Amino acid sequence: MSTQKAKVDHLTAVMSGGSGGGDELLFGTTPVSALADQVSTPFYAYSGDAIEARINRLRSALGSDTEIFYSLKANPSLGICQLMANKGVGAELASIGELLLAKKAGFAPEMIIFAGPGKSMEELETSITMGISAINAESAGEIERIAEIAARHGTVARVSLRVNPAAALKGAQMRMGGGPQQFGIDEEQVPGILDRFSGHPNLQFVGIHVYAGTQMTDAEAILANCRNTLEVGRAVSERIEQPLQELDFGGGFAVPYFENSPEFDLDLFAAGYRELIKEAKGETAFAGTRFIIELGRYLVAEAGVYVTRVVDVKWSRGKKYIVTDGGMNHHITATGNFGQVFRKSYPIAALTHLHGDMEDPAAVVGPCCTPLDILGQNLELPAVETGDLIGVFYSGAYGYSASSLAFLSHPTPAEVMVYRGNTHVLRKQGRPDQVLDGQIPVQM
Repeated sequence: MSTQKAKVDHLTAVMSGGSGGGDELLFGTTPVSALADQVSTPFYAYSGDAIEARINRLRSALGSDTEIFYSLKANPSLGICQLMANKGVGAELASIGELLLAKKAGFAPEMIIFAGPGKSMEELETSITMGISAINAESAGEIERIAEIAARHGTVARVSLRVNPAAALKGAQMRMGGGPQQFGIDEEQVPGILDRFSGHPNLQFVGIHVYAGTQMTDAEAILANCRNTLEVGRAVSERIEQPLQELDFGGGFAVPYFENSPEFDLDLFAAGYRELIKEAKGETAFAGTRFIIELGRYLVAEAGVYVTRVVDVKWSRGKKYIVTDGGMNHHITATGNFGQVFRKSYPIAALTHLHGDMEDPAAVVGPCCTPLDILGQNLELPAVETGDLIGVFYSGAYGYSASSLAFLSHPTPAEVMVYRGNTHVLRKQGRPDQVLDGQIPVQM
């Protein structure tokens, strides 16, 4: 069995909760064809049960001394955010839209942290007046703006320093720490920042945040980053002469999208991590500290499938093309056109012929009039016909929200979540005339 076929078998078991054995993909006990009949293709389908299982698995591995926060940018669908909030997960966000979404989803202010460079005055003011757990400040100028707004409102803003570590995180597919970065305050600048702003009547320094990279498969490298983060935390605690209230290690656990991609060894990481936390809890610097691991992709990617319908099967000079009604406009990361490292095919399957005999390799392409709209090349799939359903797995993260949904003016896809036997429509399919919404005609 190929590793790609093994991935598809694993993922279909995840969606069905291990109960699926038929020829059609199940979400729990709900056939994917029933979802397609309800909302029409293309659409994103999420398993709330798979998300819940991943949260429970993480909590069991990391221990009760660590809080899990969800990075909303991975998938800001309201229903998924509600599930996270109901499970006691925190919200890490990076825009006023995400802030309002977090509030609507039911995250308590003390369970919200705001990160990201270039926060607007409106974003800072809303964060301060809402009383969120921490604004992760990324520069001295941002701290000045926070202090100004807090003074104007006669309040004290809770600030955590986002630190750009001196050492880069080895093995990260996207590095966000080490060397010059738009993210955070350089580690060597932290003492001067604290000396400058400590004692300000409208600022309370509550902790630090280090997010050094993403898509990490090397558990030992992430542990090394955690050790370094604790060292930075000790230095900050000593400088402000009080224990840290919060310490955010970031996350970056990898998802094995592609054939031969290794799984992240959560157990290996957790064993070393729990020892670090056990030692840290005995130190004055971390007396009563909230330890935070923030994750996005790792929480939701595996729980989502992009479902699209075959509209044509054609041959061109000996090559087979399966043409679907959804493509790069709805799921740009799956086509490798997101400006990052993803260039191989995600796991793709014929969702209504999971166990059919494989045919000649085919390309699965979308409806967009560009040669970039290729969901997968040289895929071994069963015989499919017009009307059959094709699914792109690992689509729970950076799918809908990361895509160029206005490209070529196709209607936007629906989103549904199946959770504990119930189907929830999270977003209806867009209308063909949606392209005209908000546009103002010129009077000629």
